[in-house]
Amino acid sequence: MTAEIVALAQEHKHIAVLLGKVKQEKEKQKFVEQLTTLDIPLNRIKLKVFGSQGAGKTRLIQALQRPSSASSLNSLVESVSRRFSGSLFLSSSTTQTGPPSVHSNKGNQNNDCTFSSSTSDEGIHSATSSTSSTSSSAINSQQQQQLPPPNRHKTWPYSNNTISGNNNNKEFKNGQQGIDIQNMSFTECGEFSVWNFSGHEPSHICYDHFVGNTDCVHLVVTRCSDDPQDEYKELLYWLNFLKGRVTPTEPIGHCGLMARRAVVAIVGTFYGTDSSSSSSPSSPPPSSQPPITLNEAEAMMKTLKMRFETHFEIHPQLLLVDLSAQTDCKGLKELRNFLVKSRESILQRLQRPLRLLDPALLFLEQLREKYSQFPCVTWNYFTYLIPSEVNPLASDGHCRQLIQQLQLIGEVVYLRDECKELDYIVISPEWLGTHLLGTLFSNQFAQTNRTNGRLMFEDFAAAFPEVADTGDLLQIMETLQICSLVEPDFEFPAFITCNPPIDIWQPNRPQFLYAGLRIKPARGMEQTMQAIFPRIQVSMRKSMQDFQDSLDAELLQWKGCSKMLSGKMEALVRLIGDSVEVQIRGPSSMSNSAIYFLEDLTNLVEQTAAEVAPGISTERHFLSPKHLKEHRTNPASFTPEVIMEMQLNESLIIENSDGEQEEFTDVVCFGSTEVAGLLSLGIDISVAQLQPCTRSELAALLDPSDPMGRDWSILAVRLNLAEALPSVDSTGQSLSRTDQLLAEWAITTAGNASIGRLATILSEMGRDDVKQLLFRRVPLYLFNSTPQIITENNIVNNNEII
Repeated sequence: MTAEIVALAQEHKHIAVLLGKVKQEKEKQKFVEQLTTLDIPLNRIKLKVFGSQGAGKTRLIQALQRPSSASSLNSLVESVSRRFSGSLFLSSSTTQTGPPSVHSNKGNQNNDCTFSSSTSDEGIHSATSSTSSTSSSAINSQQQQQLPPPNRHKTWPYSNNTISGNNNNKEFKNGQQGIDIQNMSFTECGEFSVWNFSGHEPSHICYDHFVGNTDCVHLVVTRCSDDPQDEYKELLYWLNFLKGRVTPTEPIGHCGLMARRAVVAIVGTFYGTDSSSSSSPSSPPPSSQPPITLNEAEAMMKTLKMRFETHFEIHPQLLLVDLSAQTDCKGLKELRNFLVKSRESILQRLQRPLRLLDPALLFLEQLREKYSQFPCVTWNYFTYLIPSEVNPLASDGHCRQLIQQLQLIGEVVYLRDECKELDYIVISPEWLGTHLLGTLFSNQFAQTNRTNGRLMFEDFAAAFPEVADTGDLLQIMETLQICSLVEPDFEFPAFITCNPPIDIWQPNRPQFLYAGLRIKPARGMEQTMQAIFPRIQVSMRKSMQDFQDSLDAELLQWKGCSKMLSGKMEALVRLIGDSVEVQIRGPSSMSNSAIYFLEDLTNLVEQTAAEVAPGISTERHFLSPKHLKEHRTNPASFTPEVIMEMQLNESLIIENSDGEQEEFTDVVCFGSTEVAGLLSLGIDISVAQLQPCTRSELAALLDPSDPMGRDWSILAVRLNLAEALPSVDSTGQSLSRTDQLLAEWAITTAGNASIGRLATILSEMGRDDVKQLLFRRVPLYLFNSTPQIITENNIVNNNEII
């Protein structure tokens, strides 16, 4: 009796199926070998292109596709813009067995996705490009002769506004929306999965789901103008945007350099003299000068490098590319050289691919055909499909490794849903970026939206008629955190166009207590909250589901403003310039509840900002309760430095920006001494709790040698760590000396290694600049405990959003 029969007898069908698949020695060896790694790197990485509308991103990508020298190779331009996974010819297959996907295409269930093992093993890992391979393999030749047209799985209503599309198309003239995703081979540069991010501002709210990984190349494109200041401001926006969405990594290097910095090049585009009039293809193009001078470009790049080098590996030069040239200009040649070097550097540090990757790519093509109209599956279903259809020996660990490599080469998008603990795999990234997001944020779709941002099922059924179950589509949008359910509709804060009413915050509550603050991004990170605020509104709407008594709570939302009512308490959350303002008012008898109401809403804003942009540090600037009660247009504020200095001086009186004095308990605690007793002051927080961004900034200020010796070496002496100097100094520039000292101090003298003590030492060293930075980055206070407070309105707070 065989093991397979025994398994069937004991009703272990899945084990019997596995034993049947590995019965043949040859098949078993093949499956085992697929779980090993290749000796060569991946053959493709992502190239992410950013820039405002009209910057020339699409034309730049077209120029990179062009052969590097004018010749008869121009006829091959179209052949190098091809989805490389599509170059793998698929054989017919049989009907799939197994449980259906939660988000399968319900209108296409007769299709099959059984994996055919007879296809070639040649694929993305070939030593040469999968579309330019000179291999004499008969199978490869057959595949290349039977190549399907690009985007063959795009059965959805597709507007051809992609890079290789018709430039006269109406959609193209309106500007690209969403993310245009294509696999390409650039002459002399190799293969890339090119992600062209639209400069259309409303779509910026969801880019964090596609940005943040440092194992890719980033291009920031700007249109050169006569005013370098305009270019500088535009570049600041995009570099801050990228910096905010890249999660800081440790260890902290010398002068604050992050362990994994994003690779970035800045490209300035312009239209010079058209070189098409050249007498011969080999003759150099006529001279064309960009609007920006060499000195201006050098000065701008020097400033940008100084501001962002802790987070980015920035190419030192502004790459000036003439988009009107028919042959490579100097800037385009430098850009090609940058891409070659960056691609090689990234590929060498990445883990070698599994041999399982090529069979998985072949199976992925079949899966795309089956779910062509809604190419999404759940993670659980994906981990079922790989062992059942590709390799029966693949474990969950192999699936995780596989999905990571598929993401690196741009074949899938992994969407994590923290609320429902249900993750999704989008098996066609171009469907998500171009069709779904491109349609949502298009001008045509915007014209159909209501002013309150509420959309019905019918609206999406009409916009996406090919999707059988509109509910599945809306679950993907909820996972992207761009909408929330408001029975029976879905609310999209990014689509809200109605302004808040004039009487939203009337001065008709003279007996109420007032308090509030403004959450600001760190200095130099301006224009970041605008793209985050709609996500804050989504989070507020979802928080209403956690309210203990939903009948006692109400949330009203407008463009850039939200108002939450909780019993007799009211909260106003609105976008004010570059900051988010939170105001609370309520009866004096509810002061204890009001402070938690304020704290919970503030935490929600900060946590949402950290989820969207983990690289952004935020600051709390409290507002004057007196001025809020008087409904002044510009209430005075208390900066973090002032509040921390008050704590250091053991005072209870703080001075606002108008020179008026108020009590700390009134500003922060609605005058409640009971709640004030629960606070742990910011000066008492341990330096061990400093965030990586803060530690990086401290290292950037203290690691460099100071002419007067006020650097890390004197800090070591002040911290009584002189004996640690030799070991710290021996690390050279691989690790930050300042960061090492603070870590050692927190371990050896845990009871004394507080923010207040460090601030005093910095002041004694004459480094008030570092002290002020420290005060802006640490929490102003923490709650020692969060007892449950139940009020007459049944509002329950446990330091979580109510």
